[in-house]
Amino acid sequence: MSAAKRASLIKKTFTVLKEQFPKVQLPVKDRPILEQLLYACCLENASPDQATEAFSKVQTRYVDWNEVRVTTVSELTEVMGCLPRAAESARNLRRVLFNVYETHFSFDLSFMAKEGLSKTTATINGYYDEIPRFVVNYTVQNGLGGHAIPLSDGALDALEILSIVTPKGRQSGKVAGLERTIAKNKGVEFGSLLHMLGTQLAEDPYGKKTHEILLKINKGCTDNLPVKPSKKSVAAEKEEAGNSKTVARKTTKKKAAPAKKKAAPAKKKAAPAKKKAAPKKKKATPKKKSGRPKKPR
Repeated sequence: MSAAKRASLIKKTFTVLKEQFPKVQLPVKDRPILEQLLYACCLENASPDQATEAFSKVQTRYVDWNEVRVTTVSELTEVMGCLPRAAESARNLRRVLFNVYETHFSFDLSFMAKEGLSKTTATINGYYDEIPRFVVNYTVQNGLGGHAIPLSDGALDALEILSIVTPKGRQSGKVAGLERTIAKNKGVEFGSLLHMLGTQLAEDPYGKKTHEILLKINKGCTDNLPVKPSKKSVAAEKEEAGNSKTVARKTTKKKAAPAKKKAAPAKKKAAPAKKKAAPKKKKATPKKKSGRPKKPR
């Protein structure tokens, strides 16, 4: 796809989504930078309402962020259970807290507002290797005033269906020309609208309403729309999975069987010990004969 056609589709996406989600919830701007990072961990694959609920529970359940840092992921997952991917979000949130403290020995990141945007972005990216790009871009956009549109998995899936991003770009999480097409003063609104589309696609990928929104943006994306698997294909997948488990069990049993055969020769080796002890009784018999009286001549 040419750059001009991609830019046209991005602009049309913005127009259609504004019509479909007129009451979109925009991010809170006055949170401290650390809280922007942590809230982004909750929001990545959830709706704003779900993220706000989970974030509020974490804040009220624990005394401070250090207590959250030292808690277990399983406990944190339970607290954040309202999120669609609670375990993943809890792990990311805890890792952010852990690495922020290990890096700065403090949870105060207000100094970042005075540093250059590129340096701050590099610092955030360095907190740990697998920090989600969504978390970084959300913080840059809403905590540092930069122009970086956060893209969740659902949003990237929607852009791939619309042919705005290639499969290779989808894997890397980068959309060519996105920030150039959407002006900085519109970036927050566009990011929020696209996040709503991504959330709806993740919740209801086969729904009529979801497909209608995508087709309004790009009529030619019909072949890319998610297709609900038939009952036969689902049954075939289950049967194939069952067969693979059966084969795995049989293989495990066959591998475990030789262990019993190897243990058997140990009994045979112990038998000769009894045979060696027998000659001792034969040697003792001549002593009894020597004790008999000799006949007189």
